[in-house]
Amino acid sequence: MCGIFGEVSLSGDCLKRTINGIGSLEHRGYDSMGVVYKTKEKTNIAKIISPDQSKSANDLYGEISNIEDFCPVALGHTRWATCGKISLNNTHPHKGEKSYLAHNGNIINVSKLKKLLGSEKFVSETDSEVVVKLIDKYYSKSGDLINSIEKVLSLATGANSFVLFNQDFPDKLFCASKGGPLLLGKTKDSVIVASDPAAFLSRDVKRENLYKIEHIVAVSHNSWEIIEKKRASEIVDPFLDNGKGDYPHYMLKEIFEQPQTIKNALNGRTELDRGNAHLGGLHDIARDLRKVETFHFVGCGTAYNACLYGAALFNRFGIDARAWIASEFIYNHPYIKPNDAFIFVSQSGETADTIEVIKEIKMKGNICLGVVNVPDSRIATMTDAGVYIQSGIEKGVASTKAFLGMISVILLYAVFLARQRKMTIDTGIGILKMARELPKMIALILEQEDKIKKMAKKILRFDNMYFMGRSMNYIIAEEGGLKLKEITYKHAESYPLGEMKHGPLALISPDFCSVVIAPNDSVYAESLVGIKEILCRNGKVFIITSDDYDFDLPLDNIRIPALPQKYEFMYPFLTVIPLQLISYYIAVELGLNPDKPRNLAKSVTVN
Repeated sequence: MCGIFGEVSLSGDCLKRTINGIGSLEHRGYDSMGVVYKTKEKTNIAKIISPDQSKSANDLYGEISNIEDFCPVALGHTRWATCGKISLNNTHPHKGEKSYLAHNGNIINVSKLKKLLGSEKFVSETDSEVVVKLIDKYYSKSGDLINSIEKVLSLATGANSFVLFNQDFPDKLFCASKGGPLLLGKTKDSVIVASDPAAFLSRDVKRENLYKIEHIVAVSHNSWEIIEKKRASEIVDPFLDNGKGDYPHYMLKEIFEQPQTIKNALNGRTELDRGNAHLGGLHDIARDLRKVETFHFVGCGTAYNACLYGAALFNRFGIDARAWIASEFIYNHPYIKPNDAFIFVSQSGETADTIEVIKEIKMKGNICLGVVNVPDSRIATMTDAGVYIQSGIEKGVASTKAFLGMISVILLYAVFLARQRKMTIDTGIGILKMARELPKMIALILEQEDKIKKMAKKILRFDNMYFMGRSMNYIIAEEGGLKLKEITYKHAESYPLGEMKHGPLALISPDFCSVVIAPNDSVYAESLVGIKEILCRNGKVFIITSDDYDFDLPLDNIRIPALPQKYEFMYPFLTVIPLQLISYYIAVELGLNPDKPRNLAKSVTVN
């Protein structure tokens, strides 16, 4: 959450590079942007706000009159509001007496820190301004900037990272991390600091020249000095990003990348001759996993929906499993047995709520596993073992291909663990063969883009709707409803279809539509009963079904390839695709940018 980009260079081109850098991080927040930069004459600052998400980092250029001046150091920030409304005063970087600060995270004990500043007046409503003013207060007394940063870092509670520019050090940046993501990269003529690997994609940064900050680092144009090193440096491998190509939005591009997403997740991980998944990340603890009694999936948002799928799939394979929302886990006081294991699911690997659960479980001594997309992220390094989903960079805030990557890896987990237990080799072979066919099936669904777009236009007229299904179809109903809310701002609720008659049916009317996921699976007949209950009350139904459906009800429908009933647990890989496209095209019809939904950010790194 929030994007930080800073650069120190002798080239004198740091201002332009920094603006481009925060542009590459807009998926982390885009309600306001700012940059502080040093020229030969003075220190300058420029800021813009974008309450409707219509502006980009390039709009900063319009606020800068000396854009061509020699600039050896610059620090930028793109914000997702967590503390204080969207305003210029709340936009980063924030200023102290001599320092400027770009901050990512939440200071949980900010009220206590404010008391240390006495009667100090504040320009903004942010916790970030408190941090920079407190650093400068200690610096003015001690004359030791590093010690002042160290002191404030130790006083601040919460997972935070920040980059600071001080006018007494015109050729340096100072970086500090206390659990928040922050990376350094060296180019041929500069050093870059950023809060996300995406910032390094357009620059000539070699893999061996990347470092993950663990504490405090002083950065100059050709090197960095680790002030306190808690552990060895970690290599971070940024993803390739070729831009949007011919697609109008990243979200649409990423939806169409999903056949490759599954191939990436399965590549090198299926052993057909043994009917098993080959998961190198679990090799060292495979024997311990055989003894696990219950697996607990933990995630947030789309990752939580992947957790629901994981728990349902594990149970279907005879493995006890549960799914938990990370932000609620600790407060539910769950009963945990010594032999239980936890699987933490996150696209970014930096989700703060999920990280808090990892800390709790590690304290208890249970096995912690990961299903993560971003290499060397915090969750990837905190867990005992895990498997990367290999989806590549996902720029759209509303997750699409990462969800498919998550459930692909979860399917491999399930086969691996079930083969340790009672699953036969023939069953394993059959599942893996069918999994390899999924990319072709998804490609066939994507060929129906125009038909799905027409359905989206019909759904557009409804302001309220249900997303429903039975069994695993309900999980995809949850994901479909979430996508619609995220990028169209329309009201949608997700329900198990069988629950309609227990209350929700009261809302059914000609002005309230239902999107039903009902392929020809083992609950198909029961799903038809629920659909008929809606139709006889003049409700409008849109259905996602399989191409072997056998009813003649007058329903708008999208058909997906049919699966043999014994593999019906793979329908979520197919049914989610039309729902993603429906939400995308409704957003586009409404004139909204699906890549930048209001109030949301890609990586939720605050609690």
